[in-house]
Amino acid sequence: MKKIIVNKNYPIFIGQNLIEKITQMCQIKNYSKAFVITDSDIEPLFLKKILSLIGIDTAYIVLPSGEKEKNIENIQKIWTAMHSAGCDKQSLVVNLGGGVIGDMGGFAASTYMRGVDYLNIPTTLLAQVDASIGGKTGIDFAGIKNLIGTFHQPVAVVIDTQTLATLPKREFLSGFAEIIKHGLIRDKKYYQEVTKKHPLKLSQDELVDIIARSCKIKAEIVESDPRESAYRKLLNFGHTIGHAIESLSLESCAPFLHGEAVSIGMLVEAKISQLDGMLSLPELQRIHQGLIKTDLPVYLTNIEIAKILKKVQSDKKNEKGKVNFTLLQKIGKAVYNQNVSENVIIEAINTYKIK
Repeated sequence: MKKIIVNKNYPIFIGQNLIEKITQMCQIKNYSKAFVITDSDIEPLFLKKILSLIGIDTAYIVLPSGEKEKNIENIQKIWTAMHSAGCDKQSLVVNLGGGVIGDMGGFAASTYMRGVDYLNIPTTLLAQVDASIGGKTGIDFAGIKNLIGTFHQPVAVVIDTQTLATLPKREFLSGFAEIIKHGLIRDKKYYQEVTKKHPLKLSQDELVDIIARSCKIKAEIVESDPRESAYRKLLNFGHTIGHAIESLSLESCAPFLHGEAVSIGMLVEAKISQLDGMLSLPELQRIHQGLIKTDLPVYLTNIEIAKILKKVQSDKKNEKGKVNFTLLQKIGKAVYNQNVSENVIIEAINTYKIK
C-alpha cells in the first residue's frame, strides 16, 4: 500500500483490496452516523460490502449514473435523504463511485449543515487520479460543466485498484487521459513512461505505481494553491476545449466520456500552443501519437465550431471576459492564464475536426 498526504491534512491510500481495511485506515467509528452516496452502476458491485464494513449506524442513497445526473435536483435528493436519516454535524458522508458521485457527494457534504466531513472511495480510474483529490466539488448548471461548486477537502481518499476490474474497457482508457495530462504539464519522463505501454497491458503493481505518481503530482499542485488562484490552473490543460466538447456531446445520442473529451481538448490546446509559438511541432506530434497509442480519441465529429466557441466563452475559468487557457511550452512544462485569439482557436479545432 502507498500513502500520500495532501495539504499536510488528509491521506490518500493506494493499493489492492483496501476496501476491506477501510476501518483500519479511517477513523469512521468517531462519527455519529455514516451516509453512503453511490449510483446504480456501483450499487450491485460494492454497496453491500461497504455497508457491512463501516461498523456504525449507516444510511445510503442510490442515484442514477451518468454526467447528466450531476444536477441540483439530485443534490436536493441527497440533502433530503440525509435529513430523513437523521444526519447531524458529526456525520460522515462516504462517496462510493466515480467522479460524478465524488463531485456531487462532496458538494452535498460541503453544504449540509454548513459542512460535514466526507470520505472518497473512487471506483473509476478517472476519479482515482483526478476528481477524488483536491477538494473541488460541484454540479453542472445551465449547460455549463461544474458551474456551481465549493472547495471542501475530504478527510481521506481510499483508492482500491481492485475496483478497476469491474470497469468497461472504454471507461478505463478514459481515465488515462488525466494520467497523460499530469505528465504533459509536469513531468516529461512520466509522460514517456505512461505512453510506452498500452494501459490494458499494465500489471497491478505497475498500475498502483502510476496511480500513485499521478496522485502525487496532483497533490503537490493542489498543496501549493488549494483554491485555484494561480498555480493550480495548470491542471486545467485540455479542459477548456474538453469541457465544451463534453457538454455539447451530452446533447447527442453518443456522448463522450470525460477523459475522451479531455483527450481531444488536450490535442487542440497543444495545437494552440504550437500555433502561438510555444510548443514545437515534433512535440505536438509526440502528444498526438501518445494519445492514439492509448486508444483515446483525437478527432472531433458532429459538433459545430460555433457551439464550441460559445461554450468556451462561458467557461467558469474566464476572467473579465477573457478566455484563460493553460498551454504547453514543452512536454512537461505548462503555463496558465494564456489569452488566445479566436482565429487561433478555430484553426486548432479545424486541425482535428473531421469534415
